[in-house]
Amino acid sequence: MSDYSAVGGVESYEWNRRDSARYDAAQEAIEEAIACYTRLHNRAVTSGNAAEADRLRSEQYACVTEQKLLRPGDTVAVGRVLSEYPALIAWLRDRIG
Repeated sequence: MSDYSAVGGVESYEWNRRDSARYDAAQEAIEEAIACYTRLHNRAVTSGNAAEADRLRSEQYACVTEQKLLRPGDTVAVGRVLSEYPALIAWLRDRIG
């Protein structure tokens, strides 16, 4: 038997249905925000507003970073995403029109 794990370095977390659903919902919320930022960024680029495009890209990267760092076992972070992102998405959608 080997001492090496097939998933070496990956943290262990015992999933339950509720945590799994909340984590998936948080990931989807972040994806939606990223998609909204993409649409707004493209609009800014098309209109020649480089400063706005840069700002939007920076905010989008913050979402991408948060998505990469989000862990299933971090119920506090998952809860924060689930409580904060719906308002962000609504605000972004309003800007999209």
